[in-house]
Amino acid sequence: MPRLTHSLPTLLFTVLLTVQGLTFSRWAAALDSDRDQPIQIVADVAVRDEMAGETRYEGNVVLTQGSLVITADTLSIRHNTDEADKIVATGKPATLVQQPTADQAPVDASALRIEYVRSQDLVRLLEDARIAQDGSTLSGSQIDYLVSQRTVRAAGTPGAEGTGRVEVVIPPENLRSDTSDG
Repeated sequence: MPRLTHSLPTLLFTVLLTVQGLTFSRWAAALDSDRDQPIQIVADVAVRDEMAGETRYEGNVVLTQGSLVITADTLSIRHNTDEADKIVATGKPATLVQQPTADQAPVDASALRIEYVRSQDLVRLLEDARIAQDGSTLSGSQIDYLVSQRTVRAAGTPGAEGTGRVEVVIPPENLRSDTSDG
């Protein structure tokens, strides 16, 4: 089994916090205990292909690590040597839920495809991408996060009527709590 030096759960959660951190400075990091917990993956089928350098989980996939839960129809991990290089979760939608801290509401993300490419330090939510916490949401057709640069880019689908836009919804109570953080 490949070693996840930058685990998908940690990086995706970093994306969620950074995206939402643009409007919510009180968000910090996932529960510290999560990264010390074992990763458990349950699926209908698991296939390890040494020649292709891939492990694939299919059917009712559930990955858990501490407070983190990822659900998907398929989850594939491509690796070079003993480290994961690309992790892809797909579903209708694939989802990610994680508790940032003990006193905060869970972060809930979904997309038809969630990718992490370690060599590019990139996390990408594709097709119907959505991130929500405590009533606040960010949605678009694609949300990219360059981890090392801490840069987020959300995009809509160009050309389709009624789409092509990114939407951010911030409840008034979340705006008030931001101004008190100074």
